[in-house]
Amino acid sequence: MNSITDFIEKYHLDTFEEVLELKYIDKINFLNDLNILLNTICRIFDKITTIFSLRGGQVLMSLAKLKNSEEIISKTDVQNCLNLDRREKLIHAFDFLLEHNYIEIKKKTSKFHVVKLNENDNPDFKLFREIVQKFWISPEEEKNKTKKWGDENK
Repeated sequence: MNSITDFIEKYHLDTFEEVLELKYIDKINFLNDLNILLNTICRIFDKITTIFSLRGGQVLMSLAKLKNSEEIISKTDVQNCLNLDRREKLIHAFDFLLEHNYIEIKKKTSKFHVVKLNENDNPDFKLFREIVQKFWISPEEEKNKTKKWGDENK
């Protein structure tokens, strides 16, 4: 299921004449269909972020992903999450996102900066973060999964 319209029609969510009652297998199917839609949304996020030449979208997705597992997120954490060899590849992205108020950066030392999504000024980032945390597989996770698979098949 890759269409929100199909999802709404399948479960009659656009009519107020019927009560939505989901039991047993219908409830499981509903949740599976909803997960499929959210996965599709996340793939769209991923495609859009790779089009963005400054990698700003990828940085946003990394910050959203890391917020669940990391108390403090540094620029190096973002670099590792994106599986990049040099942080210089992200300089313009951080500058752009900071300038447009999408992220906040706190300099702890000259070389250590704490980075986070600016959810106060961008409340829609909460939903974005929730979807990304659950459904997006970061390049670092992909690399680790591939490495683990390779090690298991030796």
